Amino acid sequence: MPTLLVATPPSTLDRLMKETDRRRLDSVIQTVWRTDLNRDTSEAAYTQAVTEAGPDLIMTGWQSPLLTAGILEKNPQLKYAVNLTGELKKYIHRDCLARGLIVSNWGDVPSASVAEAALMMALASLRRAYFWQIEMHQNKGWNKNECDPKWDPRGLFDKTVGLYGFGLIARKFVPMLKPFNARVLVHSSWLSEEEKREFGVEPVATLRDLFAASDIVSIHTGRRPDTYHSVNREVLSAMKDGGLIINTARGPIIDTPALAAELQSGRLFAALDVFEEEEKMEKLNPPLLIILNELLDL
Repeated sequence: MPTLLVATPPSTLDRLMKETDRRRLDSVIQTVWRTDLNRDTSEAAYTQAVTEAGPDLIMTGWQSPLLTAGILEKNPQLKYAVNLTGELKKYIHRDCLARGLIVSNWGDVPSASVAEAALMMALASLRRAYFWQIEMHQNKGWNKNECDPKWDPRGLFDKTVGLYGFGLIARKFVPMLKPFNARVLVHSSWLSEEEKREFGVEPVATLRDLFAASDIVSIHTGRRPDTYHSVNREVLSAMKDGGLIINTARGPIIDTPALAAELQSGRLFAALDVFEEEEKMEKLNPPLLIILNELLDL
Protein backbone atom coordinates (compact mmCIF):
# COMPACT_ATOMS: atom_id res chain seq x y z
CA MET A 1 0.00 0.00 0.00
CA PRO A 2 1.36 3.48 -0.85
CA THR A 3 2.33 5.84 1.97
CA LEU A 4 1.02 9.38 2.32
CA LEU A 5 2.79 11.94 4.47
CA VAL A 6 0.44 14.67 5.71
CA ALA A 7 2.78 17.64 6.29
CA THR A 8 -0.01 20.00 7.27
CA PRO A 9 -0.51 21.74 10.65
CA PRO A 10 -3.78 21.43 12.60
CA SER A 11 -4.75 25.04 11.83
CA THR A 12 -5.12 24.02 8.17
CA LEU A 13 -6.49 20.51 8.59
CA ASP A 14 -9.22 21.63 10.97
CA ARG A 15 -10.46 24.12 8.36
CA LEU A 16 -10.29 21.84 5.32
CA MET A 17 -10.78 18.23 6.43
CA LYS A 18 -13.54 16.76 8.57
CA GLU A 19 -12.76 13.92 10.94
CA THR A 20 -14.72 11.59 8.66
CA ASP A 21 -12.47 12.61 5.75
CA ARG A 22 -9.39 11.78 7.78
CA ARG A 23 -10.75 8.35 8.72
CA ARG A 24 -11.59 7.67 5.09
CA LEU A 25 -8.04 8.62 4.12
CA ASP A 26 -6.63 6.23 6.71
CA SER A 27 -8.80 3.43 5.30
CA VAL A 28 -7.47 3.66 1.74
CA ILE A 29 -3.80 4.55 2.19
CA GLN A 30 -1.09 4.23 4.81
CA THR A 31 -1.09 7.71 6.30
CA VAL A 32 1.63 9.34 8.38
CA TRP A 33 0.22 12.38 10.17
CA ARG A 34 2.98 14.92 10.88
CA THR A 35 0.87 17.85 12.00
CA ASP A 36 3.85 19.23 13.92
CA LEU A 37 5.37 20.37 10.61
CA ASN A 38 4.71 24.01 9.76
CA ARG A 39 6.22 27.00 7.96
CA ASP A 40 8.81 27.46 10.74
CA THR A 41 10.16 23.94 10.26
CA SER A 42 13.73 24.02 8.96
CA GLU A 43 14.64 22.28 5.72
CA ALA A 44 16.82 19.85 7.66
CA ALA A 45 13.95 18.90 9.98
CA TYR A 46 11.56 18.60 7.04
CA THR A 47 14.05 16.40 5.16
CA GLN A 48 14.33 14.14 8.20
CA ALA A 49 10.55 13.89 8.57
CA VAL A 50 10.07 12.99 4.91
CA THR A 51 12.93 10.50 4.95
CA GLU A 52 11.60 8.78 8.08
CA ALA A 53 8.11 8.45 6.59
CA GLY A 54 9.37 7.35 3.16
CA PRO A 55 6.18 8.53 1.44
CA ASP A 56 5.06 7.99 -2.13
CA LEU A 57 2.76 11.00 -1.78
CA ILE A 58 2.81 14.15 0.34
CA MET A 59 -0.04 16.47 1.35
CA THR A 60 0.59 20.16 2.01
CA GLY A 61 -1.50 23.27 2.62
CA TRP A 62 -1.58 26.62 4.38
CA GLN A 63 1.35 26.97 6.82
CA SER A 64 3.18 23.86 5.54
CA PRO A 65 6.98 24.04 5.14
CA LEU A 66 8.52 24.40 1.68
CA LEU A 67 9.21 21.16 -0.19
CA THR A 68 12.52 21.56 -2.03
CA ALA A 69 14.43 19.69 -4.72
CA GLY A 70 16.98 18.81 -2.05
CA ILE A 71 14.33 16.89 -0.11
CA LEU A 72 13.27 15.10 -3.30
CA GLU A 73 16.86 14.14 -4.04
CA LYS A 74 16.98 12.25 -0.75
CA ASN A 75 13.52 10.74 -1.34
CA PRO A 76 13.35 9.45 -4.94
CA GLN A 77 10.25 7.40 -4.08
CA LEU A 78 8.21 10.62 -3.62
CA LYS A 79 6.30 11.05 -6.89
CA TYR A 80 3.19 13.12 -6.13
CA ALA A 81 2.28 16.15 -4.02
CA VAL A 82 -1.24 17.39 -3.40
CA ASN A 83 -1.67 20.88 -2.00
CA LEU A 84 -4.99 21.30 -0.20
CA THR A 85 -5.15 24.99 -1.06
CA GLY A 86 -4.50 27.16 -4.11
CA GLU A 87 -1.10 28.85 -4.22
CA LEU A 88 1.74 26.38 -4.64
CA LYS A 89 4.98 28.33 -4.60
CA LYS A 90 5.04 28.80 -0.82
CA TYR A 91 4.87 25.06 -0.25
CA ILE A 92 6.40 23.34 -3.29
CA HIS A 93 9.46 24.82 -4.98
CA ARG A 94 9.24 24.97 -8.77
CA ASP A 95 12.49 22.96 -9.01
CA CYS A 96 10.46 20.01 -7.73
CA LEU A 97 8.40 20.10 -10.92
CA ALA A 98 11.59 20.13 -12.99
CA ARG A 99 12.58 16.93 -11.19
CA GLY A 100 9.36 15.25 -12.30
CA LEU A 101 7.20 15.65 -9.20
CA ILE A 102 3.50 15.57 -10.10
CA VAL A 103 1.66 18.36 -8.29
CA SER A 104 -2.02 19.24 -7.93
CA ASN A 105 -4.03 21.68 -5.82
CA TRP A 106 -7.71 22.25 -5.04
CA GLY A 107 -8.41 23.25 -8.65
CA ASP A 108 -11.81 24.85 -9.11
CA VAL A 109 -13.32 23.54 -5.85
CA PRO A 110 -13.54 27.01 -4.19
CA SER A 111 -14.42 28.94 -7.36
CA ALA A 112 -18.16 29.27 -6.75
CA SER A 113 -17.61 30.23 -3.11
CA VAL A 114 -15.07 32.93 -3.97
CA ALA A 115 -17.35 34.29 -6.70
CA GLU A 116 -20.17 34.40 -4.16
CA ALA A 117 -17.89 36.32 -1.81
CA ALA A 118 -17.12 38.82 -4.58
CA LEU A 119 -20.86 39.34 -5.10
CA MET A 120 -21.37 39.82 -1.36
CA MET A 121 -18.54 42.36 -1.23
CA ALA A 122 -20.01 44.26 -4.17
CA LEU A 123 -23.48 44.46 -2.62
CA ALA A 124 -22.26 45.27 0.89
CA SER A 125 -19.91 47.98 -0.40
CA LEU A 126 -22.44 49.58 -2.73
CA ARG A 127 -25.02 49.62 0.05
CA ARG A 128 -22.36 51.12 2.38
CA ALA A 129 -23.39 48.41 4.84
CA TYR A 130 -20.25 48.68 6.96
CA PHE A 131 -20.64 52.46 7.38
CA TRP A 132 -24.26 52.25 8.47
CA GLN A 133 -23.43 49.32 10.76
CA ILE A 134 -20.93 51.55 12.55
CA GLU A 135 -23.47 54.38 12.69
CA MET A 136 -26.05 52.12 14.31
CA HIS A 137 -23.65 50.68 16.89
CA GLN A 138 -21.68 53.80 17.77
CA ASN A 139 -24.19 56.58 17.21
CA LYS A 140 -27.34 54.58 18.05
CA GLY A 141 -29.03 55.50 14.80
CA TRP A 142 -28.46 57.49 11.64
CA ASN A 143 -29.17 60.86 10.18
CA LYS A 144 -28.66 60.96 6.43
CA ASN A 145 -29.01 64.73 6.40
CA GLU A 146 -25.76 65.02 8.36
CA CYS A 147 -23.79 62.51 6.27
CA ASP A 148 -21.69 63.04 3.17
CA PRO A 149 -23.72 61.96 0.11
CA LYS A 150 -21.03 59.42 -0.73
CA TRP A 151 -22.48 57.26 2.05
CA ASP A 152 -25.90 57.08 0.39
CA PRO A 153 -26.69 53.41 -0.36
CA ARG A 154 -26.39 52.37 -3.98
CA GLY A 155 -27.32 49.25 -5.91
CA LEU A 156 -25.80 46.83 -8.40
CA PHE A 157 -28.63 47.02 -10.95
CA ASP A 158 -27.60 48.34 -14.38
CA LYS A 159 -24.00 48.95 -13.30
CA THR A 160 -20.96 48.33 -15.50
CA VAL A 161 -18.76 45.66 -13.92
CA GLY A 162 -15.19 45.22 -15.15
CA LEU A 163 -13.39 41.91 -14.66
CA TYR A 164 -9.61 41.92 -14.59
CA GLY A 165 -8.90 38.34 -15.62
CA PHE A 166 -11.30 35.64 -16.77
CA GLY A 167 -10.38 32.44 -14.98
CA LEU A 168 -12.50 29.90 -13.11
CA ILE A 169 -13.78 32.35 -10.49
CA ALA A 170 -14.68 35.05 -13.01
CA ARG A 171 -16.62 32.47 -15.03
CA LYS A 172 -18.66 31.64 -11.91
CA PHE A 173 -19.11 35.33 -11.10
CA VAL A 174 -20.62 36.43 -14.42
CA PRO A 175 -23.86 34.38 -14.12
CA MET A 176 -24.35 35.80 -10.60
CA LEU A 177 -24.41 39.30 -12.12
CA LYS A 178 -27.09 38.52 -14.70
CA PRO A 179 -30.12 39.15 -12.40
CA PHE A 180 -28.79 42.69 -11.90
CA ASN A 181 -28.74 43.47 -15.62
CA ALA A 182 -25.09 44.41 -15.29
CA ARG A 183 -22.94 45.16 -18.31
CA VAL A 184 -19.77 43.04 -17.97
CA LEU A 185 -16.43 44.10 -19.43
CA VAL A 186 -13.34 41.87 -19.42
CA HIS A 187 -9.64 42.62 -19.69
CA SER A 188 -7.87 39.31 -20.24
CA SER A 189 -5.48 37.81 -22.76
CA TRP A 190 -7.26 34.45 -22.36
CA LEU A 191 -10.76 35.49 -23.46
CA SER A 192 -11.85 33.57 -26.57
CA GLU A 193 -14.52 34.48 -29.10
CA GLU A 194 -16.56 31.52 -27.91
CA GLU A 195 -16.41 32.72 -24.30
CA LYS A 196 -17.47 36.23 -25.32
CA ARG A 197 -20.62 34.76 -26.84
CA GLU A 198 -21.24 32.19 -24.11
CA PHE A 199 -20.93 34.63 -21.21
CA GLY A 200 -22.16 37.76 -22.95
CA VAL A 201 -19.12 39.83 -21.97
CA GLU A 202 -17.29 42.60 -23.81
CA PRO A 203 -13.48 42.64 -24.17
CA VAL A 204 -11.46 45.73 -23.24
CA ALA A 205 -7.99 46.15 -24.68
CA THR A 206 -6.18 47.86 -21.78
CA LEU A 207 -6.43 47.75 -18.02
CA ARG A 208 -6.68 51.53 -17.83
CA ASP A 209 -9.64 51.48 -20.21
CA LEU A 210 -11.30 48.80 -18.08
CA PHE A 211 -11.07 50.98 -14.98
CA ALA A 212 -12.20 54.08 -16.87
CA ALA A 213 -15.34 52.38 -18.20
CA SER A 214 -16.41 50.49 -15.05
CA ASP A 215 -18.42 51.40 -11.98
CA ILE A 216 -16.99 48.32 -10.27
CA VAL A 217 -13.80 46.41 -11.05
CA SER A 218 -13.41 42.89 -9.66
CA ILE A 219 -9.89 41.43 -9.84
CA HIS A 220 -9.62 37.76 -10.87
CA THR A 221 -6.20 37.50 -12.50
CA GLY A 222 -3.25 35.51 -11.19
CA ARG A 223 -0.07 36.89 -9.69
CA ARG A 224 2.65 37.01 -12.33
CA PRO A 225 5.51 39.40 -13.08
CA ASP A 226 3.29 41.27 -15.55
CA THR A 227 0.41 41.64 -13.05
CA TYR A 228 2.50 42.73 -10.04
CA HIS A 229 1.32 46.26 -9.06
CA SER A 230 -0.48 46.45 -12.41
CA VAL A 231 -3.33 48.23 -10.62
CA ASN A 232 -1.19 51.29 -10.02
CA ARG A 233 -1.68 55.01 -9.54
CA GLU A 234 -2.24 55.64 -13.27
CA VAL A 235 -4.85 52.90 -13.58
CA LEU A 236 -6.68 53.92 -10.39
CA SER A 237 -6.76 57.55 -11.46
CA ALA A 238 -8.74 56.55 -14.56
CA MET A 239 -11.65 55.26 -12.50
CA LYS A 240 -14.68 57.50 -12.07
CA ASP A 241 -15.40 59.05 -8.67
CA GLY A 242 -17.22 56.64 -6.36
CA GLY A 243 -15.84 53.61 -8.18
CA LEU A 244 -15.47 50.31 -6.32
CA ILE A 245 -12.50 47.92 -6.52
CA ILE A 246 -12.92 44.31 -5.36
CA ASN A 247 -9.92 42.03 -4.92
CA THR A 248 -10.39 38.33 -4.18
CA ALA A 249 -7.32 37.32 -6.22
CA ARG A 250 -3.82 38.25 -4.99
CA GLY A 251 -2.85 41.27 -2.88
CA PRO A 252 0.31 42.30 -4.79
CA ILE A 253 -1.69 42.89 -7.98
CA ILE A 254 -2.65 46.24 -6.42
CA ASP A 255 -0.08 48.91 -5.62
CA THR A 256 -1.11 49.27 -1.97
CA PRO A 257 0.12 52.86 -1.32
CA ALA A 258 -1.57 54.03 -4.52
CA LEU A 259 -4.87 52.44 -3.48
CA ALA A 260 -4.57 53.76 0.07
CA ALA A 261 -4.09 57.30 -1.27
CA GLU A 262 -7.25 57.04 -3.35
CA LEU A 263 -9.22 55.63 -0.44
CA GLN A 264 -8.00 58.26 1.99
CA SER A 265 -9.05 60.98 -0.44
CA GLY A 266 -12.55 59.49 -0.35
CA ARG A 267 -12.70 59.26 -4.14
CA LEU A 268 -12.82 55.47 -4.44
CA PHE A 269 -14.11 52.53 -2.43
CA ALA A 270 -12.57 49.08 -2.02
CA ALA A 271 -13.52 45.61 -0.81
CA LEU A 272 -10.45 43.48 -0.13
CA ASP A 273 -10.22 39.77 0.62
CA VAL A 274 -6.44 39.67 0.07
CA PHE A 275 -3.60 42.03 0.94
CA GLU A 276 -0.08 42.65 -0.24
CA GLU A 277 1.52 41.74 3.07
CA GLU A 278 -1.19 40.02 5.05
CA GLU A 279 1.01 39.40 8.06
CA LYS A 280 2.35 42.98 8.18
CA MET A 281 -0.84 45.01 7.82
CA GLU A 282 0.07 47.26 10.70
CA LYS A 283 3.15 48.45 8.78
CA LEU A 284 1.19 49.84 5.84
CA ASN A 285 1.68 53.56 5.34
CA PRO A 286 -0.87 55.01 5.03
CA PRO A 287 -2.64 52.29 7.02
CA LEU A 288 -5.50 50.57 5.19
CA LEU A 289 -6.97 49.33 8.44
CA ILE A 290 -8.30 52.72 9.54
CA ILE A 291 -9.84 53.85 6.25
CA LEU A 292 -13.63 53.93 6.48
CA ASN A 293 -14.59 53.61 2.81
CA GLU A 294 -13.28 50.06 2.64
CA LEU A 295 -14.66 46.60 3.37
CA LEU A 296 -12.01 44.22 4.71
CA ASP A 297 -12.79 40.51 4.51
CA LEU A 298 -10.29 38.56 6.56
